Amino acid sequence: MNEMFGCFEDAEAIIYPIFKEDMEHGKLQVKNGQFTLIMATTRMSAGEQGNLTWIAGDAKRPDLLLVGLGTKTKANEEMIRHAAGLAGRSIVKDQLGKFHVSFAAFEHVPLHLADVAGAWLEGWLLGTYTFHKYKSTAKEPYVPSLRLDVVQTQETEDRIRRALSLVQGTILARDLANEPPNALRPETLARRVQEHFAHTSVGVEILSGSLLADEGMAGLLAVGRGSKYAPVFIKLSYVTDHSKPLIALVGKGITFDTGGISLKKDYNISDMRMDMAGGASVIGAMDILSRSGLPLNVVALIPAAENMPGGNALLPGEILTYANGLTVQIGNTDAEGRLVLADALLYAHRLGAQEVADIATLTYSCTGALGSKYAGVFGDQALVDTMREVSAKVGEKVWQLPLADEYDSYLDSDCADVCNVSSVGEAGAITAALFLRRFVHPSLKWVHLDMAGLKDVAATKGYTVQGATGYGTRLLAAWVLHRTAQHAKSQA
Repeated sequence: MNEMFGCFEDAEAIIYPIFKEDMEHGKLQVKNGQFTLIMATTRMSAGEQGNLTWIAGDAKRPDLLLVGLGTKTKANEEMIRHAAGLAGRSIVKDQLGKFHVSFAAFEHVPLHLADVAGAWLEGWLLGTYTFHKYKSTAKEPYVPSLRLDVVQTQETEDRIRRALSLVQGTILARDLANEPPNALRPETLARRVQEHFAHTSVGVEILSGSLLADEGMAGLLAVGRGSKYAPVFIKLSYVTDHSKPLIALVGKGITFDTGGISLKKDYNISDMRMDMAGGASVIGAMDILSRSGLPLNVVALIPAAENMPGGNALLPGEILTYANGLTVQIGNTDAEGRLVLADALLYAHRLGAQEVADIATLTYSCTGALGSKYAGVFGDQALVDTMREVSAKVGEKVWQLPLADEYDSYLDSDCADVCNVSSVGEAGAITAALFLRRFVHPSLKWVHLDMAGLKDVAATKGYTVQGATGYGTRLLAAWVLHRTAQHAKSQA
C-alpha cells in the first residue's frame, strides 16, 4: 500500500489531469509541489474531456501528460474514472516505467481527495484490463509503476483498498462473461465459482440433478432440457452477522442462449455467451462484499443453464408448475431468463430473505427504450431509490421504469395462470418485470435490473474495454452495503 503514495524522484512522466478552466490564453500553470511550470501550448483543447496532450520535459523536468477532464462544474468520480482509463492505456501502450499522478487540479473541486485518488485507480486498472488468455501470441500485460500524489492517511488508504476491491470484483465478472461458450458450460461456471471462493469466507453450494427437482425449480429444469450440459443452481453465502436482515442477489446465468425452439433469427448471436452477465455481476459483487470485512448477511443465487433446441428441449405451449403452485404457459422459449429467475426469487423467500435484487440481460425492449448507457430498474420504491443513489456514486447508470398494472393482463393465458410472454407487441421490459413480480412473495421487498444493453461494448472508451463490461458488479455491492447501513440506522 505504501508504494502507491507520493512522488517518484526519477519519474519518467507526470500525469496531470486538467479541467477546461485550467487553460488561460494558451498557457497552463502546473503546480506539483516540487516545481511550478508555465508552459505555452498551442492546444487550447487540452482540457477537453478525452484529450491527451504530451509535453516534453528536459534534463531537469520529466515529461508531462495532460489528461483532459472537461468542465470543472461537472466534476465527479465517473469523469475521473474515464480519464484514468484513457491515460492508463496510453502509458501501457508506450510502456513507460515510473510515473505519478498529480491531483493539484482538484484543489478547489468539491470532491474528497481520497475519492479522487480511489476513482483514478479504479479507472486506471479497469481501463487497462485485457482478456487475451486465448491469444497464442499474447504477452504478459505490462504493468508500469504508479504512484498517487496524495497524502497517505487512513482515509486515503481505506479508499484505495476499496478501489482495489471494486476492481477485482469487476474483473472477475468481466473474465467470466468474456469466456467462450465452449469453455463455460453451466457446470463449468459452478466449478469456476467454487475454485475462486475456495479459500475465502464465502460459502458455495451447488444444486444439480435431483436436488433441483426437490426444490421445485421448474423453470431451470425446463430451460436446461435441450442441452446435453445439465443446469445447475449456484448459491453463494457471505454471512458475518446473522442479526442483519438477509439480502439476496439473483443473477441470470444462461451460459448460451440460442433461443431454444424459438430460435433467434439474428445473423450473429455469438454475444449470447454473455447472457450470463447478470450472474457474473452477482458473483463479482459477492467477491467485493467478502473483501469488505463488514458485518453482512447476504446470499447470491445464480440459476445457470444453456438454452438449446435439442431433442428434449422445452416446447412452446408447454405448461410448467412452479414451487408456489403458479402455472406458466410457454409462449416463447426465447423468454427463458424470466423462467429461471422465477425459481431463484421463490428460493430467496424460502431462505428467509427480506430484500432481493435481481439482475439480468432480460429484454431487447429495455435496450430499445434506454439504449446502452442505462439499465432499467423496477420494483419497490425504497429499494429503487437506494439503487438510484448508489448508481450515481459508482457510475453504473439506471433509469426507473414503471411496473404498470395496466399491462399485467398482457400476460394472461387461456390455459394457465400466466404466459411467459406478452400477447401484445409493446412494453416488453415492463411485462417481463410484471412476470417476475408474480414470483415475489408479498413479504419480500424486490428490485429488478434489466441490463440487456450494458453487458458488453463494441469499442474501448474511457475505462470500459471492448468486450464484457462487468456492469452491475460495483452497483450491487454498493447497494447491499447501503441497504444494510440503512437497516442499522433505522434500528439505532
